[in-house]
Amino acid sequence: MHVSAEARERAAAALVRLAELLGPSGSAAEPADTDAVALEQRVEDGLGALGRMVPSCTGPEATAVALLALELAEVKALLADERTARRLDGVLQVQRALAHLPATGSTEQMLTRAPDAVCTYCGFKAAILWRVEDGVVTPVSAYSVEDPHLHEKVRRFCAGLAPIRLDAMVLENDILRRRSPLLVHDALNDPRVIRELTRASGIRSYVAAAVMPEGRVIGFPHASTLAVDDVLDRDVLWAFAEGYGYALERTILLRRLHDHGERIRDLVHSTEAALTQLREAGLQISTTSAGPQDVESGPVRSAMFSAPRSPGRACVLRKAKTLPAR
Repeated sequence: MHVSAEARERAAAALVRLAELLGPSGSAAEPADTDAVALEQRVEDGLGALGRMVPSCTGPEATAVALLALELAEVKALLADERTARRLDGVLQVQRALAHLPATGSTEQMLTRAPDAVCTYCGFKAAILWRVEDGVVTPVSAYSVEDPHLHEKVRRFCAGLAPIRLDAMVLENDILRRRSPLLVHDALNDPRVIRELTRASGIRSYVAAAVMPEGRVIGFPHASTLAVDDVLDRDVLWAFAEGYGYALERTILLRRLHDHGERIRDLVHSTEAALTQLREAGLQISTTSAGPQDVESGPVRSAMFSAPRSPGRACVLRKAKTLPAR
């Protein structure tokens, strides 16, 4: 799928001629069912076989071998150019997908729109985003170009299963252990995958990568071209998962920063209201039930009790007792 028609046709014709030169000992090539990387390897092996034939070839056979070697060399260069172009295009596709996601504005939208972005911008036809929380893996969202009901199918299918534990998923644990993406060639028969789901979705092969901001896995995107996925598809999804992890982390931090800002704003408003209430409140003098006589005599008694002892203090006290009250 990822090889141009011209390159595939030329490779097929050259490999057929190579099989004729090698005779019964040669293996027939099937470039129509081969992905780009495998096809490049077949061409490389063909050049190696021709190189070993050259010393023993003479006459017209040598000419045929030389012409075939030239054709295979040109096909190899053509495939290499297409591979380089695909890599560059993959980088641009990932950049466009990641640039589209921040416009969603919220964490939930980031989670919902991720499979859509993978399919719309990165060349895949179906994608599923799995969330990892407390060691349990659950589907968050799914999107398919050919099946608009894929999301409902995935959720309904997983709802009928027991909780999927991360430690029980062999392939996903392999991603975590190697810190690298994954390519599943035979999703319909591989016992390490949920084959019932891949069969219901019509997925023959898929690629997967981990979303690990700060080194902690929080999810897995799975994606498929619904044809023959190869290592370039794997690397494209890997690049998307890396960038998506940072974008998701940024969205979460911005959400938290916004929430903290709202709390601080509420605190400032409540403080301003309290200060305004204090400024506008009048001073109040509290009064007691004591009469004027008690008020006047209070300081006198205080003065008398606080006066230091002296020889004439007893006389003063006796005289004070004999004074009439005013």
